[in-house]
Amino acid sequence: MNEESSGVLRFATKITELALYALMLIITVLVFVQVILRYVLRAPLMGIEELLFFPTVWLYMLGGVNASAQGTQIVCRVLEVFFKSRKSILFVRTAGSVISVVVAAWLTYWGYDYLRYALRVTRVSATLYIPLIYAECAVFVGLVLMTFYTGLEAKNYWGLFNKSEDELKAVITTEKD
Repeated sequence: MNEESSGVLRFATKITELALYALMLIITVLVFVQVILRYVLRAPLMGIEELLFFPTVWLYMLGGVNASAQGTQIVCRVLEVFFKSRKSILFVRTAGSVISVVVAAWLTYWGYDYLRYALRVTRVSATLYIPLIYAECAVFVGLVLMTFYTGLEAKNYWGLFNKSEDELKAVITTEKD
């Protein structure tokens, strides 16, 4: 990966993290306002639960994107226990990443179909009449980004798999530091 694309990826990751912070702040403020209104002032404001739906969906999807970008998604590496060499382990990781890209691309295609349906139907929320497309598009956007980052992970594992044993020792040593 060249320097320019690496900078773009860092910028995109930073934007995602900022969006996550903002969404968490919005959700916290909305819940706080609802608690104060309902339990302190005894005057519940209808619609806050509906408003919470939108940042919650985006938080969920962007959280998945962030996990994919950082490589911190939940992974079960059971097969690696049966292999001794670094090459075998990297092959298993590469194969798993490629399978993940295929599944993510398939889900992204379904997300695209869902987005087309949502655009065609144009539903609105029950109380505040906010177009639900603002939350429904998060599914497609999140899946596109997760597929992209999973593809990068597969590319990185493939690059590591193609390195010599000496190069792998240097990479693994620096990863542990």
